[in-house]
Amino acid sequence: MASKFNYPAEIKGKRKLYSLFNGVKDPLGVISGNHAIAGDTYYLKATLTDKKFIFTQDKEFIEYILKQNHKNYFKSEIQSVTLGKYLGNGLLTNNGKDWLQQRRLIQPGFSKVKIANLVSIMDEEIDKAFGPFDQEPEIDLYVFFHTLAFNIVAKTLFSSDIDETEIKELGKIITEVQEVFAKEVRIPFYTQILKASGVIGKTMRKSERSKAIIQSVLDKRRNSGEEKNDLLDMLIQSRYEDTQLPMSDKQLVDEMLILFIAGHETTANALSFIFFEISRNPEAEEKLRLEISEESENAFTAESLMKKSFTTNIIKEAMRLHSPAWAMDRQALEDDRFKDYSWEKGTLIILYISGLHRNPKYWDRPDDFIPERFDDENARNFAYYPFGAGPRLCIGEHFAMMEMTLIVRKFYNRYHFHSYQQELEKKALVTLRTTSLPGKIIKV
Repeated sequence: MASKFNYPAEIKGKRKLYSLFNGVKDPLGVISGNHAIAGDTYYLKATLTDKKFIFTQDKEFIEYILKQNHKNYFKSEIQSVTLGKYLGNGLLTNNGKDWLQQRRLIQPGFSKVKIANLVSIMDEEIDKAFGPFDQEPEIDLYVFFHTLAFNIVAKTLFSSDIDETEIKELGKIITEVQEVFAKEVRIPFYTQILKASGVIGKTMRKSERSKAIIQSVLDKRRNSGEEKNDLLDMLIQSRYEDTQLPMSDKQLVDEMLILFIAGHETTANALSFIFFEISRNPEAEEKLRLEISEESENAFTAESLMKKSFTTNIIKEAMRLHSPAWAMDRQALEDDRFKDYSWEKGTLIILYISGLHRNPKYWDRPDDFIPERFDDENARNFAYYPFGAGPRLCIGEHFAMMEMTLIVRKFYNRYHFHSYQQELEKKALVTLRTTSLPGKIIKV
């Protein structure tokens, strides 16, 4: 019997088997390869689970899902259930009315005015981290940026209520959870193997340990009676509009854990790609130095950091080429259609942001690093969504952009980075990361 739905071109046969079993090892290569074969939108049906997937790198389709008809789409069970069991029920994993209620509660803490007040904390952490550069020029910037971004989130979120040992432990747990999560969602029935071998149980215990660390920070703050005007104080003092009650401890811990992960992970990964691209493009580096010099001391003020600049052009172009949020998923709540396509309730839509950002339909010389293209980023055809779009646009966008701009300017005001690598190995877990960025720091 013919289907009443008109799905896009289907990936079948050997290519389908290849996609299902190589997706865990090389998702970027598999998805990009399928788009090269089937066009900007394609359909894949999982053999064993009967799940239906539509993959797209088409700008209009992506905007339809994230903006025009967002009410018909929840984050899929992959995030809300599979990832949620490790990270809890926070902004990243929540859906529907619960998500909206939390978003409204937390949003004021991430306004431009609030974020501007955090510059001095960021500045202090950056100066402290840059201190050894004159004596230790050999470095792996990937490791360095993960430590720095983690410390910045720890200090802006928790002030001084979390120590270095706990910060390192949290970072290790978060990486290990991501590794297990990636295997769970990409290999059919792999969850059963992970359960039987005890991996899921072990990872759940690590997740509980991360929440215990954050609970201890929360208890310490409450017992101290101090107000530090950081994001933790804002969360503790927030009240729901309808009941005027605060968040429960469980909800607070879930939100803090997710802010910790989202607040450092994507930023650290993006910085690795940014510095790699600058190291390969001396003209861009020279133009960057000139801007920093012309801005003088103003270059490090909140006002300058938040305005459009060549520094932000560099950051955005590196995030276009290497988008940390490399894909987003949504699940249809009801049957739907877009242009010539139609699909049934429950279909998973995979928005392939990495493909969109390099789609030659929207970008001239899509694989080249050209920061100047962001001079006209309000152009009608600008296909760029590193922070998502619509109501679920990343709550930390202003925080991340200000932090990255400050780090880039503080570094290139004094140093040059010579990368030892011509190409970067990419690893697509929950976010896109590299594995290392070794090089040499030279004082200028």
